[in-house]
Amino acid sequence: MSKLTLGLVAALAAAPVFAQSTSAGVAGLVTSSGGQPVPNAEVTITHVESGTVSRATTDASGRYNARGLRVGGPYTITITKPGEGTKTEEGVYLNLNQVNSVDASLGGDVTTLGAVQAIGGDYGSALFSANKMGTGTNVTREQIESLPSINRNLQDYVRLDPRVAQTDKARNEISVGGQNPRFNLIRVDGISTNDAFGLESNGLPTPRQPFSMDVIDEISVDVANYDVTITGATGGVINAVTKSGTNEFHGSVYGTYRENDWSGKNQNDIRPQLFDNESTYGLTLGGPIVKDKLFFFANYEKYKGKGVFTGASGYGPTGSGASNIVPISQAQVDEIIDISRNVYGFDPGTLALPALDSDSEEKGFKLDWNISDKHRGSFRYGESEQSTANLNGFGNQALSLNSYHYVRDFSLKTYTAQLFSDWTDTFSTEAKVSYRDYSAVRTAASQLPAVAVRIGNNTVNLGTEQSTQANELRTETWNAFFAGTLFLNDHTVKFGFDYEDNDLFNLFGQRVFGSYTFNSISDYRNNIAQNYRYSRSNSGNIDDIAAKWGMRNVGVFVQDTWAVNNNLTLTFGLRYDEPMVKNSPAYNATASSVFGFRNDQTIDGNGLFEPRFGFNYTFDSDRPTQLRGGVGLFQGAAATVWLSNPYSNTGLAYTDYNFSSPALVRDNGIRFTPDINNQPTGTTVAGSTQSVDFVDGKLGQPSVWKANLAFDTELPWYGIVASAEAVVTQVNEAIYYQQLNLGAASAIGQDGRNIYWNANGLRPSSWDRNGLQPSGVSVDARGNRDRRYNDALIARPTDKGGSESFTIGLNKPFNGGDWSWGLYYTYTDADEVSGLTSSTSGSQLGNNAVFQANENVASTAAYEVKNSILGTLNWKHAFFGDYETKLGLIYQGRNGRPYSYTFDNDANGDGRLNDLLYIPAGRGDVLFGSAAEEQAFWNYIEGNEYLAARRGQVAERNGARNPWINQFDLHIEQEIPGFFKDNKASVWLDVMNVGNLLNKKWGRVEEYGFPGMRGVAEYGGIDAASGKYVYRFNTPDQSTVYDDRGISRWALQLGFRYQF
Repeated sequence: MSKLTLGLVAALAAAPVFAQSTSAGVAGLVTSSGGQPVPNAEVTITHVESGTVSRATTDASGRYNARGLRVGGPYTITITKPGEGTKTEEGVYLNLNQVNSVDASLGGDVTTLGAVQAIGGDYGSALFSANKMGTGTNVTREQIESLPSINRNLQDYVRLDPRVAQTDKARNEISVGGQNPRFNLIRVDGISTNDAFGLESNGLPTPRQPFSMDVIDEISVDVANYDVTITGATGGVINAVTKSGTNEFHGSVYGTYRENDWSGKNQNDIRPQLFDNESTYGLTLGGPIVKDKLFFFANYEKYKGKGVFTGASGYGPTGSGASNIVPISQAQVDEIIDISRNVYGFDPGTLALPALDSDSEEKGFKLDWNISDKHRGSFRYGESEQSTANLNGFGNQALSLNSYHYVRDFSLKTYTAQLFSDWTDTFSTEAKVSYRDYSAVRTAASQLPAVAVRIGNNTVNLGTEQSTQANELRTETWNAFFAGTLFLNDHTVKFGFDYEDNDLFNLFGQRVFGSYTFNSISDYRNNIAQNYRYSRSNSGNIDDIAAKWGMRNVGVFVQDTWAVNNNLTLTFGLRYDEPMVKNSPAYNATASSVFGFRNDQTIDGNGLFEPRFGFNYTFDSDRPTQLRGGVGLFQGAAATVWLSNPYSNTGLAYTDYNFSSPALVRDNGIRFTPDINNQPTGTTVAGSTQSVDFVDGKLGQPSVWKANLAFDTELPWYGIVASAEAVVTQVNEAIYYQQLNLGAASAIGQDGRNIYWNANGLRPSSWDRNGLQPSGVSVDARGNRDRRYNDALIARPTDKGGSESFTIGLNKPFNGGDWSWGLYYTYTDADEVSGLTSSTSGSQLGNNAVFQANENVASTAAYEVKNSILGTLNWKHAFFGDYETKLGLIYQGRNGRPYSYTFDNDANGDGRLNDLLYIPAGRGDVLFGSAAEEQAFWNYIEGNEYLAARRGQVAERNGARNPWINQFDLHIEQEIPGFFKDNKASVWLDVMNVGNLLNKKWGRVEEYGFPGMRGVAEYGGIDAASGKYVYRFNTPDQSTVYDDRGISRWALQLGFRYQF
């Protein structure tokens, strides 16, 4: 590679990235043949396909800058000055969120160079860039079209970054650096398209992506980007820019299709009937309204999933052949159905999947306006309507009848306007404003109380699931962004602000139809409930329990990027964010006095200064080589639902009737009735309580420190690039939950943990082999609590937790050939106090395995992927004409997610099933209900490597790990001639989990499911004489094959596109 070419490539993107932007930029240095700066040279940048022209003039130091340009290309850049000559660069392609550099040496004549392409490879925002300081990846349109994806969503493409782990393909869930997927930020055209409320696992406001991948032109993934416009994420920032029209009319018609039969059989040699078929079809059209001036791009897409469901569906009773067998017989299920129909007079449904479909419809329209050479504007409207059928209540110890399922209906409309302006040769601006209107409503399959019938340690669920009984969400969101950029010789100064305003209505009425648990089928037949809960609006109007509030965030920023010399570039930045809460929860004076925290506290005014620094050093070498890194503080965004809970649970809006034992149920005359309008409230006030949620007044938005250090170099062979990178994060502020209404401990367990059971809960005689109470026995968790209240839960700040991630990789780009490939290994060690895996405060507390209730202790993160390997392979060749045959293969190998060994019931009496297991030191260290149980227990311990090595200890939270996962996905495509000139068609086949196609044991995801706890033994009291625990041992949790959406089996999808 010549030094001239090396200098050009190394200078690519030599001006600052602009991370919230939806555009590209170009900059450079113009010198004379003698190497002196050339001032006042005219630079003309022309987007060939649209005729969009931008002009700049070099300053006294010979530098020029242009911002707000369309992403992609091709561009032609002409640099000229009378007496100095003219230079033209053709075929320049510009990356999203990057400023690409084209330097010129004018030699008194006219020179035309070949194409200069700044297209990112498989790894890194651009392979080499003076301003590549942080960590990230760009995914081009070419890569989008060549990668396998059945779901056709961003998550399938951002996995090209080796630090992004696709932790759950069925839920389209991705984690960056072991962080909760809710801490990622997804932007489209620079505006947040996130699931701001925090209910969807894919990070988007709808289960299916609310925009078509066929409108996306390019995607950027930032793991650590020190640009001051980055905010709202402590995980990854994903930014996608949409296509625009050009001076030529272009469009496409496309579709995909697959059937349930186009998938593999499970380990039982049975193909589960998860759905009938799925089909997607759509069209795009773009072109000029006024040539060189005004352009449009429109799209429409329709998805239909016949019998397609969200949720666990791979479970069935004994003998069903399901992927995961729950030890419940079909006869037992039939008996429960018969009792429901003939004793109580309602239809609970069956195990058959309901006859429901899922569908979605997306529409989009975009205008681009070349106002002048100095100003460019755009407007985009997007709309998505979706309906999704959801299965609920399944697990390795649970089945559910189809009355328990529900449908969710979603509506999303977005409006985005942008303006890019070059006011002078040294000052440019970018402004954006957007509005979003969103709703999500659950419709239950039945109008019944929730009913759980236990069969030993297993459960059959029926009725209306407790969180679905009243569930409606509506939000309105405004966003605004402004950034100005000043070009001051070697310094580029950026400053501006961003603003978000969010109003919401969240009706979340858990148990407003009632919720009953029965300990056996016999108890169900005889109407003897184990426990009963019912929530009733105090006003009689269900809407009065809804959370109605709003929040704003204002951010301001300033940044200086200093090109110290041709080798070293530095960035210094500072931003400030402040949340502003519009209204407070209703004040509960009594609860605030009892628990010592005001329940109307919010995060209002708890702002954060965020300093940032980055550097890049480019070595003087024959091949591109760079050292890069930086450090900075980043504010994220707590899921709004977490901050909304105090508005829903003030202790004033509703009364929670909680009868937690058979004795309380009996003494209060509680009798099950399916009539939701006539639920019992008891004959005494013993079960009448309030639940209150709090936010610690010191709590702010989550924030982390990030730092990275990386080395990249091009090797001597075939343009292969080697990279090594470290990314470190340290929590500045995170959220965890505590129970304020624990009461004093009643005992200390033999392992030192506090026990909160009442006297009966400590007696071994109160517990049967299943860890339940015999008929007539009443135990009470949190026996010394304030009995006016049930839960009093608080969100609190912690500064504990962080991660270390190390990546090494090799990348070989196409470089004009037929092959490209990449191979990367990433090691991650991540810690956290709370996994924050849920939406309600109670679930946040209960889904986090602990030794001591309320502990603030960091341990292995729930989403940590310790070791992962990413491999990509792409091949293309035109066997006839310019019609290419393409093959794309992606491999992901990774550790399974971590899990915790726990008791199989509530061991410490805090009301949660999340107690880490004490592993006895040896026989006799704990007592058992029988000699047979003791022998079976020790057989189990001695056969388990993890437990056997930790005798006499408490199991670590997330100390164990699910098995390694290997999955290959394949894309095969053939282009064919179209019907008319310049038209082209393509047919492709996506094969997911290719290894499973060869062997049913390959490609399976085996794990102990959500929330990552593996129950071993039941707590059965404390022996009064010795102080030793009494364990009950019967059926410890077994791993399951996770097969939601068929992700543990191979699957095929056929696709077609016609382009004109």
